Amino acid sequence: MKSTSFSVAGFLSEPKTGARGTLYRGRFVCEYVQWTGSSSDLLATFTITIEELADAAESRLLWTDQAVQRGIQPHIDPTPPRELCLADGYPDPKKYVFDASNADDITEKLLNGEKLFLSPLIWNLRPGMFEAYWDDTAKALYIYSGHIYLPDSHHRHQAILKAVRTWRSAKKDYPNFSGDREFKIELYFLTKEDEGNYFFDKNQRPKPTAKSKAYDLTTQDDLSLLAKLVIDRSKNLSGNVNRVTDRLIASNFQVITLSTLREMMNSFANTDSLDESELDGLATVAAEFYDLLVTVRPELGILAQPDRRKVRENLIVDSAVMMHGFAALMKDFNNDLAELGTIKARREWAKKVKCFSPEKQYRFRQWKGDLFAKANPLWRAVGVVKHGRDSRRLTVLNTGAARGECGRVLRQLVAAPQTTSDISFLAQR
Repeated sequence: MKSTSFSVAGFLSEPKTGARGTLYRGRFVCEYVQWTGSSSDLLATFTITIEELADAAESRLLWTDQAVQRGIQPHIDPTPPRELCLADGYPDPKKYVFDASNADDITEKLLNGEKLFLSPLIWNLRPGMFEAYWDDTAKALYIYSGHIYLPDSHHRHQAILKAVRTWRSAKKDYPNFSGDREFKIELYFLTKEDEGNYFFDKNQRPKPTAKSKAYDLTTQDDLSLLAKLVIDRSKNLSGNVNRVTDRLIASNFQVITLSTLREMMNSFANTDSLDESELDGLATVAAEFYDLLVTVRPELGILAQPDRRKVRENLIVDSAVMMHGFAALMKDFNNDLAELGTIKARREWAKKVKCFSPEKQYRFRQWKGDLFAKANPLWRAVGVVKHGRDSRRLTVLNTGAARGECGRVLRQLVAAPQTTSDISFLAQR
C-alpha cells in the first residue's frame, strides 16, 4: 500500500486499521479519484451513484454552513444553527433562505427519469477539520472523520436525497428511476472563508446569460419553442430577431429580441405548457397575423440599419412595449378564427389593421399625424411615452402598465368606426 503525500492538514501518513490489523476504509470511500492542483488549490474528482450519495447523506456526513451559503433569514431571534445536516431535509424557510419549489422540481424530474444536468456536485473538507487517507495503489480516498460541507449545489443535494428516499419507499411507483444513476463529485479542501469566496464566484460574479440566448438554446421551454416556430414561419421575422442579447442597440437592424417575442407568446397563448399540436397551430396563427401587420406597417418587416434607426427615433411602432399591444390583437385574431371561421376572420382583420396605416392621419387635440409617432400626445397621456431629463427628448417606457395600455388602445381603435380620426377618446382609461 502506497500513499501520496498532500500538504493539507487532515491527511494521514498511514491508514487506520481495524481490530485485527486489517485496513479500515472509514466512513466513506471515494474511488478512482483523479487529482488536480497542489495544496493551495487541490481538487479531487470522482464518480458516485445516486444511492451512494444518499447513503453519505443518511450517515450525516454531508452538511451546509449557512454562514457561507444563501444564509439565515434576517431578524431571527434567537439565531438558528448555522450548520445544517443534509439528512435533516429542507431547511425551514422561515429561518433560512431556501427555495423548496426549486428542489422539488428537480426531485420530480429525477423520479421520472428525465435528463438533468446536475453534475458536478460540490463537496469540501476543511483543512484541519477532517481525517482522511489517500491510498495511491487503490486510487481511493478513505474519509474517517469530519463534515463534508456543500459550498454550492445545496438544492441539488436535497433534491437527490428526497428522490432516493421517495423511491426507496415505493420503488414500483417509479419505474424510470435508477439507483445506479451517476454523478460527478468535485471535492475541494477549502477553509470556511474560501467556501464563501467559492460561493460568490459561482453565484454572483458570473454575468447572467442573456435571456434571448438562453431561450434560443433551450428545447424544454414551450414558449421559447413557440417563439422560434413563429420566426421560422414568418417571412418578416426570419433573420429579423435578435436571438443573442436582450437589447436592440442603434446599430442593430433587427425588429425584436427573442426574449420579447417569447413574452408576446406568453400573452398570446395564455399558458406556458403546450403540446406539439398546440405549438404548431399557434405558431401558424401568430406568424400569419404578424405578416398581416407588416402589410400596413412595413417598419415591422426587414429594414436596413439606417432605416431601422430612423424608425426608432421617430416612431414607437417597432418598440418592445408596442409588441405587447400587437400580441393582444394577435390573441383576438386567433379567437375570431375559431368563432367566425378562417375565411371571414381573415377578411375582417385585413380591414381592421388598415387603421394602423401611416397614410391615415389621426388627431389628438391640436396634434395631427401618424398613430405610432413618438410625438403623438396620446402615448404620453396613457403612460407609454414620457419626456426625458432634458424635457425635449421622448423616452418610450416598457412597464407592465404601459404594455397593458398599448393593448387597450389598439383594441379600442380596431373596434372603432373606420372613419374615426379623432383619437382623444383613447386617452380615457
